[in-house]
Order: sequence, then structure tokens, then C-alpha cells
Amino acid sequence: MKKLKFVSLMIAALFMGFGFTSCEEDGTILGVEDDDENPVNQELSLKEGGGAESTTVYVNSLETGATEVEVLVKFTSSEKKMDRLYLTQNIAGAGYEKYEIEMEGLSKKGDGSVDLGSTDEYEFTASIPFPVLSNITEGTVEYQVWTTSGRGDYRDTDKRLVAGPGTITIEYGDGVNPEEVAVNKYTAVLLAAPLDDGSSETFISVLDGEVYTLNNDEYTSYWDFGYYFLNSDGPSLASTASYPRLFDHDGDGKDGTPLVAIAVLTGTAQEELNNAYFAKSEMDFDAVENASDLAVIAASSSEVVKDLAVGNVVEFVDNYGKKGVIKVLDVTTGYTGSITLDIKVQP
Repeated sequence: MKKLKFVSLMIAALFMGFGFTSCEEDGTILGVEDDDENPVNQELSLKEGGGAESTTVYVNSLETGATEVEVLVKFTSSEKKMDRLYLTQNIAGAGYEKYEIEMEGLSKKGDGSVDLGSTDEYEFTASIPFPVLSNITEGTVEYQVWTTSGRGDYRDTDKRLVAGPGTITIEYGDGVNPEEVAVNKYTAVLLAAPLDDGSSETFISVLDGEVYTLNNDEYTSYWDFGYYFLNSDGPSLASTASYPRLFDHDGDGKDGTPLVAIAVLTGTAQEELNNAYFAKSEMDFDAVENASDLAVIAASSSEVVKDLAVGNVVEFVDNYGKKGVIKVLDVTTGYTGSITLDIKVQP
């Protein structure tokens, strides 16, 4: 067994941030020594098929001025190989979002997950530092950690799951979160009509508001919807799963070549593509501030909304049940045009 070691940014400057050390012959987990300089606050053991586990760290019990908590997590698997480590963060009950550990020398996959490597496929221990946030005095910050056998999904811990998920809760004060949760806002998002070379930023993930090019297939399963233009449909949005067949897959440019959809273009299984359901709306976009303001939205049966114009408001429900609303700010029609959107969505 090998030990996967995450260290704090301060320690990383001294020890290159990411290293491996062997375990003792008796299989004892080699954690960080519990001393004044590098205390281990909690431990978790996550096993293949073992289900969810959790632990809580109370900020009030930490030393004054503590800037992080160290959690030792042991991952074990008997049959499935562990390929990636994923983490998410949920601040004050606002919802889980992608979380990346940033440090020099840390090997990552294209989606930001940790690349475990061949030496840690069945067993490893990670000492993970989580920050103590100075701007929070009351409430909780929850982190989820889990391993997968291949490319997973930050919004779906079951996808290719091997060990976990484990939940680390950092409790501030009495741990009471605000009753209202603010929506995530993505302002002036520009989506371009698809280009033959795949360089157009055509799709968006409402997980983080990032836009993606067609040729970035590492993220295909994260895309929620994209933009296109056809004379018959006008400026339109479509879910990734229902995006029209617009692509010449073999690239020869010859007339009569059957066009393909996103699954074939990117080599992603159709069942891994996200659905999203749209309807034009009379909702007051500017009045939406909290997640509860979107609770009235019900999923439509349509995964495409067509003939969009400046000022239109569109409500949607994503693949994971999150509800949102879109306002069209600008449209440049044509096959090389674009659409600019304001988006508000439940976290």
C-alpha cells in the first residue's frame, strides 16, 4: 500500500506538495503526526460498497487562529480500481459545488479531479487539509470526498463510484445555516453557434457557469445545454442530450454525409449526456434572488426552446432537478452567430 499525501500550501513549498511514502509492514495507516505543527483533526475510512461515512469538526474546538483542519481519509477497494478522487464543497447549505485542491505538483485529470495513478488503485490514505473560512461565524461548510473507477461527475456521486462518499462537516458557532439560499448568477454568458473545427464555445454547465468548446470532450458529460441557429428554428437552446445532428463526423465536407449528434461527435455515451427542460416564461427575471423564488417552476416536456429574441425569459429544470431562469440579452443571428444570456439557477 502507498500513502497519498496532500499537504497545505505552506508545507507544499517545502516538500513539493504531493508525495508518496510506504506504509509499515503491519499495514498501519501512516497519517500525519498529531503534533502542534500538523494536527490531524478527524479520520474517515471509506471502502468499496461501504456506503456513506461522515465526521464533524467544530471550529470552536480548534486553536485560536487556526486556518485549516486536517482530515485523514483511508480509501480501500477489493475489486474495482480507483482512478480518480473527487471533492465538492457546500457553504452554508447553499448546495454542493466543485472543489479543487490547488497545490504545486498535484496530478489532476482534465476535469479537475485528482489522478490517483496506478500505485493507488486499491488502497491509499490521503491527509487532506480543509480551510477554516474567516468570513463565516455561523453555519456549516460540508465537503464530500469519493473515488471513482473512471470519469465521474461532481453532481452525481454514484457515477462510477468506488469508495465513499465521505462527508466532512466543519461547524461554525451553533452550526445554523441561513434559511434563504441565494441563487447562482452567471452574467453575460456568450454561447456561440457551433463551428466545424470544434473551437466554438457552444455549451454551458450550470454547475459553475463555465462555457465549453465542442472539442473539449473531457467535460461533455458536464454540459447542460448549448446554442444553435437554423433558419427553421431561429436562435435556439437545446439540452446536450437533445442537441440536433449538425456535425459532419468524418470531416470530409462532402454533401450527403449523414450528420451526427453530440454523442457520436465526442465519443460520449448518449446516456451520459445531460437533459434539460425549457419553457418560455413570464417570470420577473430581475426579482429572482433566492433559490425559493424558483420553486414554482415545473419541468416541461421540451428539451429545446426556439425562436429566441432579446428580452425573452426562459425557465428550465436541469438533469439534477435544479431550477433556473434565463434572460436573453443579445442575439446575433446566422450560422456563425451567438447569444448572450443572464442565468440564475438554484445551487
